[in-house]
Amino acid sequence: MQPTRNGISHSSSMLRYGALFLLLLSMASSVCAQRRTFETSITSKLNVDVCPDMPIMKNVKKTKLLGYWYAYATTPLPFRDYQRRCASYNVRNATYFDTNILYTNYKSLTITYSCKYVQKKDKWNIKLRILTRTRTPMASTIKEAVDFLEKVKFPLDTLDWLKSEAFCFEWYQLKIETGLRPKDFQAPFNRPGD
Repeated sequence: MQPTRNGISHSSSMLRYGALFLLLLSMASSVCAQRRTFETSITSKLNVDVCPDMPIMKNVKKTKLLGYWYAYATTPLPFRDYQRRCASYNVRNATYFDTNILYTNYKSLTITYSCKYVQKKDKWNIKLRILTRTRTPMASTIKEAVDFLEKVKFPLDTLDWLKSEAFCFEWYQLKIETGLRPKDFQAPFNRPGD
C-alpha cells in the first residue's frame, strides 16, 4: 500500500467512506420503515369499522360562517400540492352545515368532520379539517382547536398541519341560482402545474 501525504492509505480511506455510506443507507432505510409504520398507523386510525360518536353541532347559523376560510390542518388528502387561489362554493341549499360542523366559534375557527363508507375498503373513512379565517391564525385559535379535539379524543397525530400553505375557499349564498361559476372558482382540486 502506498501511504498518502497524511500517512493514511487510499484503500483505508475508501473503506471508511464505504462504511460511512453503509451506515447512512441503513439509517435512511430505518427512517423509511418508520415512516411506513407511521402512515399505516394513521390509515388505521382514519379507516375504521364503525364511525366514532362525535358531537356534531346542531342549529348551526350558516350565515355566520359565510366568507373565506383556510384549511389550517386536515386529515391526509389525495393531493399534496395546495393551490393558493380560493375556490368558491354556493351553499344556499347545502345540508353540510347540519351534518358536518363539529365545532365553531363563528369568528375565527370552524372544525368540520365527516365519516363516510368506502365500499372498496369496506371501512368508514374519517375526514376532519381545522378551518381558520386567516392563513396565520392567532395561537389562541389553534389552542382552542387542539383543546376541543383532545376533549372529543380525536387523534391529533393524523392531521397534516398545512399552516401558511393552507388552501382557501369561500362559502357564499346566492338568492337565486345563476348557473355554474367559472371553472377556476369551482373546486379546490389541483391540476399538475397549479
